[in-house]
Amino acid sequence: MNIREKLFESAQRAAANAYCPYSRFAVGAAVYADDGRIYCGCNVENVSYPVGTCAESGAIAAMVCGGGRKIIEMIIFADANKLVSPCGACRQRIKEFSAENTLVHLADAGGIRKTFTIDELLPFSF
Repeated sequence: MNIREKLFESAQRAAANAYCPYSRFAVGAAVYADDGRIYCGCNVENVSYPVGTCAESGAIAAMVCGGGRKIIEMIIFADANKLVSPCGACRQRIKEFSAENTLVHLADAGGIRKTFTIDELLPFSF
């Protein structure tokens, strides 16, 4: 199994663990980091909406806690009728920890549907 397949399975598994009793919209993210490890996160809602945590943010926090510092590649998974892209805050978080040419894949149950570089998702960042 290659790294992209492992990333996909990890993001899908993370989405299955999401805590989303209000929206019922589960999202999982998996990051392949510069330390060669995969880190995952899922969305975690809170009754005090929007105080929840995005899947991307959770995956990045896990990466930093585990010692990773740069995102080489990541997958954002949602079992939805349309692709789910990172919110503006998460795009900035991804950029903060991006390596040169970091790839961000958007996926659903059928697999990866669209791939972007972080610069395509967040052009003209500071």
